[in-house]
Amino acid sequence: MREFQRILVPLDGSATAARCLRCATWLAERLGARLHILSATDVPRTAREELVRLKVPEEHWTRIELHRVDALPEQAILETTECLDIDLLVMSARGCSADTTETSSRKLVGHVARAVIERSTVPVLLLPRDCDAGVPWTSALVPVSGELQSDEALAIAVGLGRTLGLDVVVAHVADERAGEDGLEGAARYPDAPHHEYPEQLSEFVRRALPHCAADDRSAIKDILLCRGEVAAELLKVVQRLGISLLVVAWKGRFMTGHAQVLKELIEASGRPLLLIKAAARTPFRLKVGEDIP
Repeated sequence: MREFQRILVPLDGSATAARCLRCATWLAERLGARLHILSATDVPRTAREELVRLKVPEEHWTRIELHRVDALPEQAILETTECLDIDLLVMSARGCSADTTETSSRKLVGHVARAVIERSTVPVLLLPRDCDAGVPWTSALVPVSGELQSDEALAIAVGLGRTLGLDVVVAHVADERAGEDGLEGAARYPDAPHHEYPEQLSEFVRRALPHCAADDRSAIKDILLCRGEVAAELLKVVQRLGISLLVVAWKGRFMTGHAQVLKELIEASGRPLLLIKAAARTPFRLKVGEDIP
């Protein structure tokens, strides 16, 4: 599992952004991580003045490192992430504008958060506007699709489950419009929920965690098969089981059709979402004929 030893929290002085500190400080303490606070500003202030402006409780001052960067917020966040070799970003889906915008606004993610989650190469813990930021967490839900993109998200969730004492629930929502191949094909048979399908899903989980010890895999408390519209079924699981955290693999483009499930989870789950972008894989080139040395 990727270890989170350096956590970065971008703050802008808004109460909305400051809510992230509750999750971030708890995580840093439980993971033994160093907590970094970033302010994108060109206004000269003392460290004390800046921490007060950012609404950082004084009890945390001795345990954080404050960084001020004179740049556009998204640029400052991405550059600081790389410069400090950050492992995890914790940020609000919306910053200052959320404190002054009417509650009827449907804008889920501000332009800064969108730029960061699309371009960041490290996981981002995103707190939606109406998110319950309560800690400690007790459980995590990992949606899996059978694709390689799910592997890293599942591995990270399992590692966090062991470290933080979370019950990890793995869920696959069967797409009844799919063909006859793989997990979706198995789900079409009448007795699949009791026989072939659960076994295939369990085998997928085992293959997705080749480097995890048996003790780590014990964090997985349940593997669920659901049928229906993906976001709706996942939201039912969140509510039914009282899930604390969603760990979601995604492809990094917020405005494409593939991100619709993510948008619905941001809007309606009321939970923090740990977004895991699949690591880029080096493409291979098949050599034939004269290309072979």
